[in-house]
Amino acid sequence: MDKSESGKIPAELRIGDRFGDCTVRGLIGSGSMGAVYLVVAPDGAEYALKVMSPEVMARDADYSARFIREAEFAMSITHKNLIAVHDAGENHETGICYLLMDYMPGGSLSDLLSKRGPLPINEAVSIASHIAFALEAAHRRGVIHRDIKPDNILFAADGTPKLADLGVAKFEHDANATMVTKEGMIVGTPAYMAPEQMMNSHCIDARADIYSLGVVLYEMLTNKRPNDGSTVMGMLAKAIRGEPLPDVRTMRPEVSAAVAYVLSLMCAPKPEDRPRTSGAAADLLVRADSDSLLMTDGERRSGGHVELAPKRRWWHMFGFSGKAST
Repeated sequence: MDKSESGKIPAELRIGDRFGDCTVRGLIGSGSMGAVYLVVAPDGAEYALKVMSPEVMARDADYSARFIREAEFAMSITHKNLIAVHDAGENHETGICYLLMDYMPGGSLSDLLSKRGPLPINEAVSIASHIAFALEAAHRRGVIHRDIKPDNILFAADGTPKLADLGVAKFEHDANATMVTKEGMIVGTPAYMAPEQMMNSHCIDARADIYSLGVVLYEMLTNKRPNDGSTVMGMLAKAIRGEPLPDVRTMRPEVSAAVAYVLSLMCAPKPEDRPRTSGAAADLLVRADSDSLLMTDGERRSGGHVELAPKRRWWHMFGFSGKAST
């Protein structure tokens, strides 16, 4: 594929177009950052090709080099629940920046919720714990995702959930690696953002992703986002006030006290009240789902919305830094 006579980069790929060694089979989806296409390699293998919007690249002269550098770093992070990136770069014929990734024929979590509604509790907790373990792999390399939502959780042919799209990721240890965003801008999807992310998307750590994953779990259990109907300004006001999310059991009474409690920890308004690591959150979810999370009778009766006594040793075992919010 060549540039047009005017010299502009083509905004779309068409079925049959060649992109490097691959042939375009169809459009998977598109958004403000670009589009994702199904492509096939010469050996018949199918991949997802994400190409970045020319308008995005035009806004920042350094975008291409930074995008490629960060994409290559992301390629070095591997986990069974992370979508593998096989290639990244700038196409020499078109100037388009691209990512070549695993193709996920199972669709997205958003698609699944649209078709099935609230998921069985065990299934929802299993998906959330798998994604939490994937986040742990990214967080250990200093990458904060910043846009955990159902659209970014995809399924392989065998049903394995995988986390996609590090396109707005924050690289904790590289002050220059912030993609196309500027200091003070809100990055991500407001309905899933942690309170601190609503106020400054750059001054966050792994606990912001844990909060967002908690919101996704809430949605899987209820098929409702806890902030449905709220405006961005309304959500920002809630963030400033530090309001907790509604108890999930008001909408799904059969959710166990242990699962509801872990969800409340993940979505605590203050970062210091959440699990310190996504691995800790995953372990808590697994134990809550298997009913092996230690809770007193009082904690079970109250749905877990109480402070933990200092003698509760598992609190420290799983990496918390303070007491749970009520």
